Amino acid sequence: MIPIALKKWLGIRHSCKSPNSIFIGLIGGVGDLISAAPSVAALKRKYPDAKINFGVGDGIFFNTIKNDPNIDHFETPFFYDVWKKRARRKTYREKYKEHDLVFLLDNGTQDWWQPRKHLLDIYAEKCGVSLEERRPLIYLNDSDFEEAQKKIYELGISDKNKFLVLSPETRSKKKMKEWPYERFLLLIQKIRENHDFKIITLVSKDNPYNYDGTILLKGYPLGPSAAMISRANFYLGLDNGLTHIASCFDVKMLSIHIGYPVECAGPLSPFAKVVAHKPFDPPESISVDEVYTIFKKLI
Repeated sequence: MIPIALKKWLGIRHSCKSPNSIFIGLIGGVGDLISAAPSVAALKRKYPDAKINFGVGDGIFFNTIKNDPNIDHFETPFFYDVWKKRARRKTYREKYKEHDLVFLLDNGTQDWWQPRKHLLDIYAEKCGVSLEERRPLIYLNDSDFEEAQKKIYELGISDKNKFLVLSPETRSKKKMKEWPYERFLLLIQKIRENHDFKIITLVSKDNPYNYDGTILLKGYPLGPSAAMISRANFYLGLDNGLTHIASCFDVKMLSIHIGYPVECAGPLSPFAKVVAHKPFDPPESISVDEVYTIFKKLI
């Protein structure tokens, strides 16, 4: 049996029945972070007296989880080379000097999806917890909802209007995960011709496209974006952070899922439907008619 002190020095995970402090590290995107949030909550329930320190990137990544009431302290920006075993072991050793339990949730291999487990379940397994609900979590504050409602009114959308939030962009792996812009334009046209939705499109500030027929918001803050999605009548997106955020709320939603297997990275919501073909099929393999047909059934 390996002594606990040696396990810490070697960077080997070990159990601790009554930890005083826990470190969780995750260098991931928005979807990864809110998929990890249920495991953070479960750890707090399991060890209510332990202080939880969460290592996360800065900017939008920190903003994704900054309101999580289960986290006592943030280390940001947090970074290590997740692809190198030596760097991972070194990070474990460093964190074990200050904490009783350490969980580095980043997948150390690009083949993480091959066991066909969802990220949310992978994180729970790594943390050794059972989840109350198999669904991601995001925590918003009152100002997020106030800002979202103010913006909705500024855009000319009244309480009597139905509105749809569109998220046609991914932050990474764009060639693998993004649906062609021209197909989004055709889908937008079909929706506008046959339905009375006002469409708000959320994209990054440097997105080059116009998405004609929609109300375009570039670089809108994450918190108010999430609050806006929670109040929408429908959400339509790709495999991206906003889609995983939408799955936190009881909103009807449709995901055009391209790239990783759906069972590994699809939206976990009872209100979600997914259009997907085989993993890593070309984005062009999904037609406009295919997406629109499912959209009509959902509304």
